[in-house]
Amino acid sequence: MTRPRLMGHLCGLVCFLLLCFCLPVQAAQERDPFEQLFGKMAYPCEAREFSRYIEQEWTKVLQANRDKPCLRRDGSCLQPGDASHWLYLTGRAPGMDEMTLLRTVNAFFNRFPSASDMENYGVEDRWPSLEEFFSRRSGDCKAYTLSKYFALRALGLPDAKLRIVLVHLPQHKINHAFLAVATGRGVFILDNNVRPLDLILPQEKLASRCVPLFMFNETGRWTFRPNTKLLRARK
Repeated sequence: MTRPRLMGHLCGLVCFLLLCFCLPVQAAQERDPFEQLFGKMAYPCEAREFSRYIEQEWTKVLQANRDKPCLRRDGSCLQPGDASHWLYLTGRAPGMDEMTLLRTVNAFFNRFPSASDMENYGVEDRWPSLEEFFSRRSGDCKAYTLSKYFALRALGLPDAKLRIVLVHLPQHKINHAFLAVATGRGVFILDNNVRPLDLILPQEKLASRCVPLFMFNETGRWTFRPNTKLLRARK
């Protein structure tokens, strides 16, 4: 075999090997970190295939936040003490690593007392706006979750890294909500039922306690093919 032909074969082999090594790396980088949550596969779906009630309430909350984005206007709709705390947080946020930022935001909202929708609004179920949460300074798991989502968006986290997750807790026979966040160390959960208040947990720690039902953010909707009986569990 002539030298030019040999060199051509070698170059072709090198290119082939590089392609074989690079493609899996690229695929891994593009994989959705939320593809499996609590050991269950998430299935993307259109809004029309999603829970009609959840879609309706989420759309209302999104619109309310667009109309009056409390945390994007220097805390204008917050009470003085909350506004000063929020402004302090926004000033420090750019210098925080992602884990410290998540712990700080979790603690900022978890310090508010828990209250049911019946206590706050006189109805069985309500998805409050950010302004409503801060005006009452309390709420249920949905209120904490929605507020943390909008806070992290206001602090610069992209929508793709955030998921609002609705789950069933078999041990307590109730449904629950919390925020899942993709980080360089995996997916972490921001929950209101934790002590200390800033505690965030890797999703693997909760796998045995949660049955995921729905997951969503501003740009996407996912289901886990939930058991319809679980959706009727009390909140």
